[in-house]
Amino acid sequence: MRIIFISGDGHGAGKTYLAKRIASGSHQMYSIANMIRKELEKIYPKYDWYNKSPSFKDNTIVKETGKSVHQMLDDLGKEKKSKNNIYWAKQIVELIQYGRDTDKLDLAIIDDIRLIDEYLYIKSQFQKEHITHFHVVNHSAKPEPMYQNLELRNQADYHILSRIVLSTTHS
Repeated sequence: MRIIFISGDGHGAGKTYLAKRIASGSHQMYSIANMIRKELEKIYPKYDWYNKSPSFKDNTIVKETGKSVHQMLDDLGKEKKSKNNIYWAKQIVELIQYGRDTDKLDLAIIDDIRLIDEYLYIKSQFQKEHITHFHVVNHSAKPEPMYQNLELRNQADYHILSRIVLSTTHS
């Protein structure tokens, strides 16, 4: 099995875009943020937790709490980590192991690794697998000061330079 970690310089760096470009065959994309969204969707089903637009996340207020969608995502992520710093990483490991052992998954892509402890834990659980870590370098990405993007950049096997493409015409 091959496992690909993707970290990046911040929000909008192009992590998920790169993951989708890499994905092919029998693969699964894993996202810690999507696990948080799924939990919030169970509690507050009338909100679009999967809308990644920064203006939506910052300006949509969850009526029941008075907090923005972005705040809710951050708060739940931090709450679970405060009780167990590898809470989310353990869930990812279990999902990947299940996919490998049950569905014969040959490629797992984690498209939003943001914290060193989670990265190191997941990596330690798959020492016998082929692991590659890409870091998307994008100077236009919105900084995420609560995440360890610089440290993850230093851990990466490869740096991918993301750039704005003005024309997407293909010949």
